Amino acid sequence: MKTINCTVSENENIVLPPKYYLDYFNYLLDFVKDKYKHILEEKEWRFLRKFYALSEDAQCLFIRFTNRKGLFFRSQRLKYEEIENLPEALAELLSKGFVEDLSVNHADFLLELLHLSTKPELLKLIPEKGFKTKSKGEVSEWIKDNLEPAQVVEEIALGQPLVKVNFEYEVTFFKFLFFGNRYMDMTEFVVRDLGFIQYFSHDEDKLVARFETRKDAEDKWMISDQTDLFEKLKKEETPEALYDWFDTMVDTIKDLSEVAKPALERLTLKIGRHLERQKSEELAVEVFKMCALPMAKERRVRCLVKLKHNEEALALCEDMMANSSNADEHLFAKDFSERILSKSKRKKKLTTEKLHEAERIYINAIYKGNVELGTIEHYMAEGKYAIFSENHLWRGIFGLVFWDIIFDPSLVAFHHPFQRRPSDLHLPDFYLKRKEHIHEHLESFQDMESLLLFMGRKFTDHEGIANPFVIWMEGMWESIRIATQYIGLEPIKEVLVHICQDIVENSRGFPDLFVWDENGYEFVEVKSPTDNLSNRQLYWLNYFEEKGINAKVLRVFFEE
Repeated sequence: MKTINCTVSENENIVLPPKYYLDYFNYLLDFVKDKYKHILEEKEWRFLRKFYALSEDAQCLFIRFTNRKGLFFRSQRLKYEEIENLPEALAELLSKGFVEDLSVNHADFLLELLHLSTKPELLKLIPEKGFKTKSKGEVSEWIKDNLEPAQVVEEIALGQPLVKVNFEYEVTFFKFLFFGNRYMDMTEFVVRDLGFIQYFSHDEDKLVARFETRKDAEDKWMISDQTDLFEKLKKEETPEALYDWFDTMVDTIKDLSEVAKPALERLTLKIGRHLERQKSEELAVEVFKMCALPMAKERRVRCLVKLKHNEEALALCEDMMANSSNADEHLFAKDFSERILSKSKRKKKLTTEKLHEAERIYINAIYKGNVELGTIEHYMAEGKYAIFSENHLWRGIFGLVFWDIIFDPSLVAFHHPFQRRPSDLHLPDFYLKRKEHIHEHLESFQDMESLLLFMGRKFTDHEGIANPFVIWMEGMWESIRIATQYIGLEPIKEVLVHICQDIVENSRGFPDLFVWDENGYEFVEVKSPTDNLSNRQLYWLNYFEEKGINAKVLRVFFEE
């Protein structure tokens, strides 16, 4: 299997070969044939046979079509310098069924055809006068509402030569199998080869199929389709109609593959949030009941309170406190249950109490748009050092320490060469599958020197390579080195294990600044007069205090 490599040089302008996209497409097809031959069906194999039988120029023109948005193209406006005889290549695609002339059979694609046409072209379809001053959107709406689709398509076909691309399902399915999703596309190849992103290089033989069975792939595809449909329906349907559609969809889904379940959970949460925003709290509660994501319980409590179902909301809060999956959920449930019991919103939240107890400083009013920078200047004026830390400092430490574990292909979590992170990174499986390896790795560091040596080597060896945790910015390693030395070996180990246990929740909400001098250090969460402290930020402040890591909240006001 051929791999396309490009060497990136700061002093070299990278120029891709004229038919680079043909190499990319053939690489993708070869990859899918190798990894997914056990789930491909006759229609996919038939497409491959027909595609390989095309001339090189016809293959190139077809790929050009599939890489562009839409299914319809103006055949007289095609211009690709690398294709020697465009008319001949187009004729070949027509004769082999890869494209077809526009006809009334394409009436179902009316909206796309109206979008492709210009306003003057659309005005020719309208017998009435007085539309010249209207927008193209208004003209299109009138045509859609007043003319028969077949008639419109026939008129468009007479006015401009258009072709429709075929095999759209097969091509999209091959790309879906390669990337494992519907949002990545062939531009990933270009971005890599132009040197904009460097990916960690895996032995291709160690990459494994994202989908073990045809059902796995079709289930994930189906949920992706339903997500696209929801985005359309939410603009057109009433909350009641939308809920009926969702209820029917869920009722028809039987034995959903594990690989597709996270996508369904995310879709369910989206639908519930939409119904909530539409003031349909009763429907939203029913949707949230079907979602296992932590946020769904919080939104459900809020909806129940709005519906004045306080007893049910309180019972749910108690369940959340007893079985919370993360800090946000626990603190929300504690605050909200106390609010329900007191029947007053005036009771201070735990986060508010923490803010009121905080130390205060005053800085120049010129920093109203960047309070953290003003706070850094304040510390520097006191003879201290201060840097932005927030999430990227701790995430950077995490990414360097666990580099080999993150990119370990033996755990069946890497499926294609453009993957920036293991596919189970945000699932509970990430920690459970690697638990023994994680703890053995951390125990191998007996002193600070060995930890810094390891991280420094990883930083040097892999600088610039895409890592879901490490930001390659100027001064990053120096910040990590200094902070690590001050915090200490054992506290760092404890925080890293804690992040592993729930990466989605535990890799965010860290304090804004890291401040130090010869006497010590502290993490500082900076809050301006109008800022609130989040549950996640409060959680980390309390956790750091428990583990002996210096951290505090700082209220920052502006001098008159």
